[in-house]
Amino acid sequence: FSPTKMPKPLPHVIRVDEAISSLQKIGKILLNGGVIAVPTDTVYGLACCGLNTQALKRLYEIKGRDAAKPMAICLDKASSIHQWCNTSHISEKLLATLLPGPVTVILPRRQPLDPLSPLLNPGVAEIGIRVPDHFVVREIPEALATAFRDSSKDCLSGLHIPDVAAVAGAMALPIVLTSANPSGFQSTLAPEEFQSLWPQLDLIIDGGRIVTNESEGLDPGDHNASRAGSTVVDLSECVRSPGSNLYTIVREGSALTQTENILTRFGLRRSIST
Repeated sequence: FSPTKMPKPLPHVIRVDEAISSLQKIGKILLNGGVIAVPTDTVYGLACCGLNTQALKRLYEIKGRDAAKPMAICLDKASSIHQWCNTSHISEKLLATLLPGPVTVILPRRQPLDPLSPLLNPGVAEIGIRVPDHFVVREIPEALATAFRDSSKDCLSGLHIPDVAAVAGAMALPIVLTSANPSGFQSTLAPEEFQSLWPQLDLIIDGGRIVTNESEGLDPGDHNASRAGSTVVDLSECVRSPGSNLYTIVREGSALTQTENILTRFGLRRSIST
C-alpha cells in the first residue's frame, strides 16, 4: 500500500477591501515567515518580511531566483527611507516627489549596523526601495511593525535585528518585494497569471487585473505597458560623492520620462556610460 501524497492546500485569497480589514493578520503572517502575493502600481509582487532570514530563503526558492540577483524592499512612505538606507545629500523633497510611484530608488545600505537581513542581496552595498502607488501594499509595512511590537521575544528568534531599539521604534518595517513570476518568466498583471506559484504562498491579495495608469505617461490602450515594471534609478553616487548630481538609469521600466523629468527638475543629470 502506497499512501497518496496530499497536495498542499491552496493559499487563502482575499480582495483588497478584505485585506484592509485584515492588516493585523497579514502583519503576523509576514512576521512569522510567510510569503504573500500583492498587487502594486505596476505588476503583482511576492512579499516577505525584510528581517526574517527564513522567509527570504523561502522567497528565493519560490521565485527560483539566483541569490546574486538583487531584490528591493518596500516601505510605507518616502519619509521612512532614511531609517533603512543612507540618504545623505539626497533631498527629502526629491524622494517625496518620486514616491509613491512606479519607481525603484537605489541607495547605499546603512553601515555599520545594517538593519536588513544579510541574506538580502549578499555582497551588494546598495538596496532598491519601492513605495508603490497602491494603498494596500503601502499599509503592509506598518502592519508588520505593529505585529513586531505586539509579539513576544520568543516569536522573534528568526529575525535579523542588529539594532533592536531602532527596529522597535520604527512605525513601519520593510517588506522584500519582487515580481510574482518564476525567475526568467514575464511579470504578471493578474493572480491567475502566476497560478503555478499559488501552492507555495500563504496569502494572495487579489486586486484584479492591473491596468495602465495614464498619469504615469503610459498609453492607456496598451494593457501590458506596466509589465515593464518600475523605473529603476540609482542615486547612490549622490550619497557617496557630496556635490555629485549624477544618477544612473538601471532599468527604463514603465515611467522613464516622468522619472527623468523629476530628476532634472531637482538639478540632477543622467550619467552616460562610455
